[in-house]
Amino acid sequence: MSVQVQPGMRVAGDTNVGKVRTTNEDAMILDPIRGLYAVLDGMGGANAGDIASQTARDAMVDFVLQRRSQLPPKQLLEQAIQTGSRAVHTAASQHRERHGMGTTVVAVLVVDPKHVVVAHVGDSRCYLLRHQRLQTLTRDHTIVEELVDRGLLTADEAERHPYKNVLSRNLGARAETRVDVMELELMPGDRLLLCSDGLYGYASTEAIQYLLGSGDAPDHVARDLIELALRGGGGDNVSTIVLEAPAPPPTSTQVVRTTGASAWWSKRQKFLIVAKDRGLTKNPIVRGLEPNEALEVVALSLCQAVYHDLEKSTGVNVWTFAQNLAGGWFERGGEWAPVRQLFDILATSARVCVDEVRAQDPQLGFLLEVAVSRALVVSELALGGLLAERLRAVDGELIQVYATVPARPAETGPIERISEDVLDTGERFVDRPTIPFLRLDRPVTNSGISSEVMDGIRKTITIATARTSPRAELVKQILGALESISADDGGNFATAVLQAREIYGVRSIDDQGISPLFDALDQARIITAASVHQIQTTEVTRAKVLRALSMAHQRLVGATTGLVLEGVVPFTERLRELQVVTGELRDEVAKAERTRAQLESKHATSVDQSLPWGNRGTTEW
Repeated sequence: MSVQVQPGMRVAGDTNVGKVRTTNEDAMILDPIRGLYAVLDGMGGANAGDIASQTARDAMVDFVLQRRSQLPPKQLLEQAIQTGSRAVHTAASQHRERHGMGTTVVAVLVVDPKHVVVAHVGDSRCYLLRHQRLQTLTRDHTIVEELVDRGLLTADEAERHPYKNVLSRNLGARAETRVDVMELELMPGDRLLLCSDGLYGYASTEAIQYLLGSGDAPDHVARDLIELALRGGGGDNVSTIVLEAPAPPPTSTQVVRTTGASAWWSKRQKFLIVAKDRGLTKNPIVRGLEPNEALEVVALSLCQAVYHDLEKSTGVNVWTFAQNLAGGWFERGGEWAPVRQLFDILATSARVCVDEVRAQDPQLGFLLEVAVSRALVVSELALGGLLAERLRAVDGELIQVYATVPARPAETGPIERISEDVLDTGERFVDRPTIPFLRLDRPVTNSGISSEVMDGIRKTITIATARTSPRAELVKQILGALESISADDGGNFATAVLQAREIYGVRSIDDQGISPLFDALDQARIITAASVHQIQTTEVTRAKVLRALSMAHQRLVGATTGLVLEGVVPFTERLRELQVVTGELRDEVAKAERTRAQLESKHATSVDQSLPWGNRGTTEW
């Protein structure tokens, strides 16, 4: 049963008699007006357990109805439960056949969408699901649990104890009872589960966590949890109430993954049309293919790769597309110009599609433009890697050719002159790299990292992660990225770019979007530097580990900065446009001022201060 609650919150509850019992002794409170929700599990069987739970339920509702505006929330809920206990105790005393009846209770009082009060007596439970992790907020009030708390029983012994279900507290045994009460601040997306022991007694914690975290609506979850208990045996009454805090506003990354990806995919036909109009089907790379086949193999494949990368905030699919397409062409001896032309056509087609989305939804279009631009940058990086491989291969061939050419007189030709110069100086040609197109801090290849240093890097990251706050998810993600970049034997800058893309996601270009990112990068640097000194190894190895992690951090910061600069480009262009407009307005104001001065000089009449006011003249024009 779903109910209407405060804006943003969703609540639903359900109950079932089970497969063994003939009477449902559970009772529930679903009161959205007063924000009161509770599950009560009656005890007494033939001695009216169902009457006990209903009596306590009615007493609690009446008390909250009458005293809601008079007591603070925590005191209100605690006294409401005490009132329910007195009502059950009184009813049991007045009717001999009901002696011994009682009930458990677990209740939640919603103060506002961000604050609740949780209270319980007995073994009905309250669970909290936060960030897909399930935790129990209540502690069962059983005799065995009390013994465990005192250290007289172990957890394993308690699980096998014959009296593990015997309660140490309930409503009705006495007029007064002890109530455990806690205040809880909800985070966006949190879910609370109130349930009787008929659920957790017949369903595993893992299964409960899975259903709570499924993302289904609360009414479906409440129903599915009961089905879960029934499939587990259904030996008791089972009741569930699911409360869901207001969901957080979608992040830019989530918008791109959902709405943005769908909007992009809806433009695939436009993408193909523009690509065809721009001459994709005439490119030498697709020679021999029918036009429709060429569009499907090349244009539609890239469109699909971008779509999947938008869904997952990654660049793997676009990278693979570019590597496969250009790599196959180069292996067949193809020239660079057709590749450049083809990717320019695809980039133009992408911009046309994004512009159409932007015309319909400027905000979504902006986010999509940033994401698609990054995807195209990834394809450029993939092409750059392929070109670097080709240049290294040519470099090796040239070295081999020149190193084997015998020295000849200088006038015989340029090749012989180079060889003669090398031989005359006593140097080997191979000692002079012919393509120093990358800086030394971004090597294309290196000698690799020893297993000892790699082991030190892994241990350092493990220690750093353990020292990181559980809430610092971004710092942990950066630590994982540093390990991946350090482990790259090729030392390729592309690894840092891909890791930076994963960390960057899609962010707003302001302090709220960018500052946490660089703060986390700085924290990761400090933590790793401190953690290196805690690993058990030699000083030399520690130095190598620190150097490897520092280089990885430099590459990651550089790649991240590049993404930020890329995201700033649209704002920079807009600022330039506004500066031009501002300059034009200043010119117009200056022109108007000059005109006004000329008019004043031409039409103003001199005023003789000695004349009476009415005869002084006028300054009107």
